[in-house]
Amino acid sequence: MGTIITIANNKGGVGKTTLTCNLAHALTLKGGRALVVDTDSQCNSTSLLTGNGITFQNSLYDILTSRDLVAQKAIVESKIKKVDILPNISDTAVLEYDLSQNLPDNYSILRSKLRDYSKKTYQYILIDTPPNLGFFSLSSLFAADFCIVPISAGSAYSIEGLLRVLTVIEKIQEDGNPDLRFLRLLVNNIDRRTAMGRLIVSELEDNFRGKMFETHIPRSTVFEQAEYTKATVFGSHSATYGAKAYRELAAELRLILESPE
Repeated sequence: MGTIITIANNKGGVGKTTLTCNLAHALTLKGGRALVVDTDSQCNSTSLLTGNGITFQNSLYDILTSRDLVAQKAIVESKIKKVDILPNISDTAVLEYDLSQNLPDNYSILRSKLRDYSKKTYQYILIDTPPNLGFFSLSSLFAADFCIVPISAGSAYSIEGLLRVLTVIEKIQEDGNPDLRFLRLLVNNIDRRTAMGRLIVSELEDNFRGKMFETHIPRSTVFEQAEYTKATVFGSHSATYGAKAYRELAAELRLILESPE
């Protein structure tokens, strides 16, 4: 059975989409299949993984608005071998108000339509979320087994976002998904060559020991360059330190998931 992991932080600019797409690609390099679910109406994961050459008839919008449409009818192959995507469209943003009128039942729509099929079909299901803790992020947490929270090194606001996510996870465990677990926080966009970078990592290790990935994602322009061409770092940047960091992160994640609690 596969594992559903939601990537969430209440703060924008922490690299959720970059993490989701690059980690999905990295996980498949050693075998297995991955599914990316784009719940952000900015649709950045959809854009990166489909580019301009892949079309789709259905999307997350249709999954949420059609009672009988199942998730597999919206999932398409991405540009990356062994990585599929449940795409999104910008129109999904207008659904948030309507879907928020019938809670908590509507929080379970994504879970009920996605969970059984995806866990039988994919080893890894990664859900990219909006930069807030609104309906779509909460629905993603209701559907997940685990949550990874990326934080941008040097941003106190992203750390505050982490604390809010931890509070929300506890609430969701009580209200509908008792199996949800905070997996790890991920230090992103870090420059350990600087004194400030080293200080940030040291303070995080003091406060979140055992709940941080040992792998940190470095600050690097290769991520921006890859995204500009709608690709992951494993395209023309596979020999870079950024790609190496994602391979190490994927290996560390597999070990964590395979280890007994």
